[in-house]
Amino acid sequence: MSTKKLIQVDSVTKYFNLQSKNTDRTGGQMDGFQSFKNSINPALKNITLDIESGEWIGIIGKNGSGKSTFLKLLAGVHTPDQGNLTITGSVLPFFGPDEMLHPEGRAEDAVMVKALQVGLPREDAMKIYHNIVNFSELHDYTAQKIKFLSTGMKTRLILGLMLNINADIYLFDEIPATTDAAFQQKVHNRLQRLKQMGKTALMVSHNMDEIQLHCNKCILLHKGELIAYDDTDKILKLYNQM
Repeated sequence: MSTKKLIQVDSVTKYFNLQSKNTDRTGGQMDGFQSFKNSINPALKNITLDIESGEWIGIIGKNGSGKSTFLKLLAGVHTPDQGNLTITGSVLPFFGPDEMLHPEGRAEDAVMVKALQVGLPREDAMKIYHNIVNFSELHDYTAQKIKFLSTGMKTRLILGLMLNINADIYLFDEIPATTDAAFQQKVHNRLQRLKQMGKTALMVSHNMDEIQLHCNKCILLHKGELIAYDDTDKILKLYNQM
């Protein structure tokens, strides 16, 4: 099967403003209030790598290493302050268990919002709506507003959205777990099916078993720097030595 570069990251750096307490006693406090100072913090520093079609890439590192920032750059939530980022194909992002579902909306509304992110017309989105409801096992709750769904129902809806909308590139920031073993198996089977279809995915996770199960390569980040990008087994060994 022929491959092509879907993601090209060239010397990308991303800065954020970081607020900290002012320790300068001459100007640190005024009228009993603590003052603060702003500093520029590089969340990602000079990242360069390519990702080809069909690859499943884990993104690992300690808290604060830049994992979610990198994923949000790929999703278009952030833009690089330096360097170039080129993405070919449609991108479907999911930002963890706290993926925003509008509390006043219903399952159909959630499907429409996600479909729009990959440029799917409403008519086509409606065709897959029932697939998502079936996958999420929410047949009896489609008329309910999302704010009235249980946590488990919302999780199943998020997983249904994640795994049943067609895209070229999937971005997963901590795939939410369920307590239902049968549903977990359904999620696993669907992930394997997406891989067999030649889809490309990047997965942020602190669960190394999950990374090893799904990802053929890994990106290791530390304090915003790319430490290594290689086969998963090699990267996990390096990560465990840090």
